Amino acid sequence: MIATTEAIILKSLKYRDSSKLLTAYTAEYGRCAFVAHGARRTKNKFGTALEPMSYSILRFYKRPHQELYTLSAAEIAVPMRSLLDSFDRITAGLAICDTVYTTQLHEERNPSIFELLKTSLLALNASTSNEQTLLIWFQIQYAALIGFRLRPTQCAITGEAVAATDSSSFLLSLANGAPYSPRYASAATGFPVDAGTLAVLQRLSSVEAEHACRIRLSEHQHRQLLDFLTLYYQFHLSRNFSDHSRRFIHAVQAL
Repeated sequence: MIATTEAIILKSLKYRDSSKLLTAYTAEYGRCAFVAHGARRTKNKFGTALEPMSYSILRFYKRPHQELYTLSAAEIAVPMRSLLDSFDRITAGLAICDTVYTTQLHEERNPSIFELLKTSLLALNASTSNEQTLLIWFQIQYAALIGFRLRPTQCAITGEAVAATDSSSFLLSLANGAPYSPRYASAATGFPVDAGTLAVLQRLSSVEAEHACRIRLSEHQHRQLLDFLTLYYQFHLSRNFSDHSRRFIHAVQAL
């Protein structure tokens, strides 16, 4: 049958002389793989709808028991031209797509994941600053959707409220992303963060995407949160969480 669905393009690879292999997260079917014949020709029917981070409408031939579908048509659903206007938008957007690509299996449909992915990229396209904050926000929200919500306002042991002003530094549990309250910290093991980083984590856990873009992170807070979230994902996923985009960001920033 011919299927039509909204999709976010996660990855695009060259295939043979003139075609592309694509991975997209679709609204109707979850993560799917496609072959787009002739997509690399100068004049092709797909335009820019198959570029990574594109929000597109795809039409394809869907047959039972297949894992690679042939794309028949594609068009942009909502243009997001500003995504390519700055290095920070590109790296944040690719890291968001990489997170979904790395953690989702073939045709595990989850409409909430599609909505979060779409919302995050649209907010990133509209942002004028603090793009890396939006990446952190996405990974916090995404963790909740795939089964391991962070609890940054509750003590990892007792569940009582923890404020960032309770101490100058904290340990975060890799089991639930919760801080240990000061009276348990000496006997705990976890990821160390300072009070400012915990305050940002608590705030990002409770705001919408458009508000996340207004929160400015220091370089120290950015690195602490990215490092913690990478370990947090690795702790919870049975398969390795390999954030290629994160390593690329760090490598470029070190130049």
